Amino acid sequence: MNEATLSGRFARWLDTRPGPVWPAAAFIAGLLLSRVFSPLNWVPALLVVVPFMIIAIDSAKSPKQAFGRGWWVGFGLYAAGINWIGVSFTQQDAVPAWTAPIAVTALAAGLAFYNGIVFWFVKRFGTTGAARILLFAAVWTIVEMVRAVALTGFPWHSIGSLWSDWGFMAQGAWWITLYGLSFITLIAAAAPVLWLDGSSEGARIGWTVAGFSALAAVGIAGAVRLSANSTAYDNAMTLRIVQANIPQREKWVSWLIDDHFDQHLQLSRAKDTDGVARDVRLLIWPEAAVQRETFDRQGSILRWRLAQVLEPGALAITGGIRYEIDGDRVRYYNSLFAVAPDTSLYARYDKAHLVPFGEYLPFNDFLESIGLASLTGAVSQDHGPGPVTLHLPGVPPVSPLICYEAVFPGDAIDAGDRPEWLLNVTNDGWFGLTDGPYQHLALARFRAIEEGLPLVRAASTGISAVIDPLGRTVAKLGLDKKGVLDSSLPKPLAAPAIPTRQRLLLVAALMALITGAAIYWGKTNIKNNVK
Repeated sequence: MNEATLSGRFARWLDTRPGPVWPAAAFIAGLLLSRVFSPLNWVPALLVVVPFMIIAIDSAKSPKQAFGRGWWVGFGLYAAGINWIGVSFTQQDAVPAWTAPIAVTALAAGLAFYNGIVFWFVKRFGTTGAARILLFAAVWTIVEMVRAVALTGFPWHSIGSLWSDWGFMAQGAWWITLYGLSFITLIAAAAPVLWLDGSSEGARIGWTVAGFSALAAVGIAGAVRLSANSTAYDNAMTLRIVQANIPQREKWVSWLIDDHFDQHLQLSRAKDTDGVARDVRLLIWPEAAVQRETFDRQGSILRWRLAQVLEPGALAITGGIRYEIDGDRVRYYNSLFAVAPDTSLYARYDKAHLVPFGEYLPFNDFLESIGLASLTGAVSQDHGPGPVTLHLPGVPPVSPLICYEAVFPGDAIDAGDRPEWLLNVTNDGWFGLTDGPYQHLALARFRAIEEGLPLVRAASTGISAVIDPLGRTVAKLGLDKKGVLDSSLPKPLAAPAIPTRQRLLLVAALMALITGAAIYWGKTNIKNNVK
């Protein structure tokens, strides 16, 4: 790195400070990066953090040192960005609350390896000038995509998701997916480093204009798309979403379970004087709204009580835990049930994408065989099938998504049986009044945009919402609120020309090509400079 440049002098200044200054600076950069996402949306902070990350790579003396700096950025990002996970440890007695900071720290430390790999790779291939900006943005995007699927997947804090609350920018996910948004956002945010590292005037102006023009093009196209598509409703499809706001610590208290059920019933008919949810085609309760092994042992009684609030021809959908006896083993499922007014169970969906260590224990069979499974204090659940489309009488075909199944790009629908809307039932009561519920909603919004489908979200403590197929919130019941949300169902858009999974593959292939081109371009520039 040229120490005569502004970036070189800054790196040199950090090098000469006493103590672990680089790790501290990288950690602070990660903390700042965590604030660009919902609900704070400090997007301009990217113009500081991304150039800092590239300077940190440039000034590293080896790929190993670059990896360390990247790891510290990632550790700061996740330690602050996902600390809401620790709140879940205070909502149960099975796991001591004092283990929360240990678990969050361990998870943040593990996830930080992804960021370290980006820094290591960019340093290892030693590109210069604008080539390293391309390389950094492409490799970061590839690693985001890997992180979303590896080891059950963790798609939180992908750079493109920061545009969730900026509707005109979020439309980019329809064309280039969430990860395409990550790439062009990083290109624009990295451009200022060319003004600090002694790059030529042409490179500085050209890449700055190119980066921000790409963002502007997405924003303008998104604004045009929004203005050209007003929200259309299926007025015959009326919904009532129930948000009982029951504290998580009370949810599974045995002597309160019947009271919780009654609260949902009372809210379901709160606007009607005769105890029936009038003019409601579909009544929706959130994930695990019923806390018994609902639809086996006492299912007939509970279904009968629920059916009492339904008009003829209406349906109710609720989340609940069910079990099956399989030989000498009891299998538990986190499920969604559709109940008709005659108390019949019309359809069921079992959650497919379970939360590791929360809903199931990885390597459970092995741990049971050596007597260690009981150490977790958790009951491991079983997986259901992948994305499915439910066909209910009088209801447009729907793809159910339980809890965080709504945060995974390309995994929201069965493309061979396209639904007309998405239903996300969730229990965010685990995370209290933290950033977690806002970020969960932000990621779910992208599934509506990517698929061109409205999304209905029923959350136990909030945030419940009805979102149109362009990601616009048309009805909402906020966090920590008790009540009901009535709305008509927005109509879907036409299916995308290329299914989301195929678009994701195309973006991944493009990122791989850009990575190769950036390495070749950068190496060529280095050879020419040597000559």
